[in-house]
Amino acid sequence: MHLQTLIQINDINALTKRRAEFFSENKKTTSMTKLASVLFDAGIHWPEAKYHFDAEAEQIIADRLTIPENLTPFEWEIQEAIMGPASHELLMLLWHRTDRMKHNLRKEERGKILAKLWLGALMDRDVEFLDTFRSDLTEEMDKYGELESYTEGQEVWHFTKLLEQWVVSQNVAHEKQIDDMITDTQLMGDISQAKYFTLIFARTRQGHPHHNYELKNPDPMPIVVRKTAGGVILGRRRYLGLHLDDIVLGRNKSTLRRFEKAESQLSFGSLVQLCEQMAVLVPTLLGSMNVTLQGQNRNITLWLSWSDMVSLKARGKNVADAQDVINQTMEFMKDVPANIRQGQLFVLQRTAMEVGFNHFDESEQRTVAPKLLRQLLKSNHWGLFEYLILRYICPLLGFDDLSLLFQHVQRILSKQPGFFGRSYAYGAMSLAFVCAVKTKSSDEVVNFVQSLRWINDIDEADGSRWMAMGSREIALDLIQKTETSKNVVKQFIVRCQNTGHHKVLADLKDYWRELVPNDYFKI
Repeated sequence: MHLQTLIQINDINALTKRRAEFFSENKKTTSMTKLASVLFDAGIHWPEAKYHFDAEAEQIIADRLTIPENLTPFEWEIQEAIMGPASHELLMLLWHRTDRMKHNLRKEERGKILAKLWLGALMDRDVEFLDTFRSDLTEEMDKYGELESYTEGQEVWHFTKLLEQWVVSQNVAHEKQIDDMITDTQLMGDISQAKYFTLIFARTRQGHPHHNYELKNPDPMPIVVRKTAGGVILGRRRYLGLHLDDIVLGRNKSTLRRFEKAESQLSFGSLVQLCEQMAVLVPTLLGSMNVTLQGQNRNITLWLSWSDMVSLKARGKNVADAQDVINQTMEFMKDVPANIRQGQLFVLQRTAMEVGFNHFDESEQRTVAPKLLRQLLKSNHWGLFEYLILRYICPLLGFDDLSLLFQHVQRILSKQPGFFGRSYAYGAMSLAFVCAVKTKSSDEVVNFVQSLRWINDIDEADGSRWMAMGSREIALDLIQKTETSKNVVKQFIVRCQNTGHHKVLADLKDYWRELVPNDYFKI
């Protein structure tokens, strides 16, 4: 449904239009449409201080939002909309459900869910909730590290801490810290994020605890491993409380029942239509197949292999382990087209080299790079495969190719708002700026760096974008060496500190440590 940003900035016109479109396509009343109605109402009204769910709406949420491992975009959107209007009892219920799934949620997912629930309690100034779970949240942060280290959650977590500080002790100094953070967030281009924070603070100012003592906690649904697309659909249908009669697909019930039992197949068009009615994306559906209770997928994918490679060094592994990851991936991908396998091998080898395993042949990679560049430039719709190639190809390209590539990247990013692979594009920019400065070709470097000014104008709350912006300013400072360029870097550092982007500053220090003095980042 892609409503999360619209909910955060409270775009009432867009949400009203999307609501009308949804119900024009879904005229039959089902458990799914009831849940969607609650979601749209919450998305439109959540900033209103006196708006809370009635008992019926809360029970619909409690009946459906049962197992947090169903983290499709739809579930994230529900969580985004409900945290403000939710009662103390619903927040408690969802907190305990999330805690129940601690063994099966990645730390980033668990942390972000808990932070949203915490924000919900803060907006109602629900001190009872805060006092009950503060030690749990502290333990969570101590166990996994501060939420500010999560690339896409740095600003939200820092804002949450400032808001709690204000709720506990309302004074001018604490209010100024919040106002300064919102201002700096907006000045760095995160317009939507700044509006989101402004709306939250406005509701919190008038907040008060809200209770729903009638709320019932349904029995948890059993977690079942699904091995087929039909099996995932069956679990999804039961999760949403839908019957076969509720599905409008132009297929009889026996056909759908056989599909769910993996006794028949549906056309891709029918599968897409079915996914739309289940509020799940096709890639999410396919990615949910063969997922175990520990959240590990049995299928090898480039992203899973890349993630494994990135963490090898920290897990005390050696170059032989890196080669094993590559060999297993290439064996699993043996039937994919040769040009795709070539790109996958390139990504994994470059990743291994970046984390410290340097025995791979760079001359071969330099031979492959022009071919991969042509692939990227020809493609007008990128997936994770293309973004990962971009992330690692930049050090092997000259300025002309880099300029051409990032012009194309700008077009791609404009077409794919919200795609999670975008962070790799920003990571590639940061790396390109470092490589550019190392060439010491000042005129070309300045022209190249100036040509990427457009990253400052992207309205996206992502720490990797902040890092790219910071790298750009550092590159200009190291080349131009003026008082103005130095002050711009200092201003950027202060804004990072004010907005909780400590991970960005730490990564910038690591990226630039060979090129700047030890005290470069001190203010």
